[in-house]
Amino acid sequence: MASLNLTMVSPLPVYLDESGPQSRLAPRPASLDGKVVGLLPNWRPSAVEMLRAIGKLLQERYKLKELVMEQPVRELPIRTGKLLDTMREQLDGLSRRVDVVITATGD
Repeated sequence: MASLNLTMVSPLPVYLDESGPQSRLAPRPASLDGKVVGLLPNWRPSAVEMLRAIGKLLQERYKLKELVMEQPVRELPIRTGKLLDTMREQLDGLSRRVDVVITATGD
């Protein structure tokens, strides 16, 4: 009788904040109840709609303290330098006001 080799693949993701001590991501809260959740879209039109839908679902599922959608830069800056450098102040301000941020890109 012929043998059969089978490879199993788990559908469970390995999150970066759970993959080991080398990770510099903040730990995930156990729940979003009582948290201020920030929604941060990129500049693509669908990102805003996706985050609105996610925000609505989160408000139905959790007792959020507040839901904030913010876009730190209204349009891509046309200058030299890295994009993140032009947004640093706005992103730092957002990070001080929220407990968790969800971002999205969309076309």
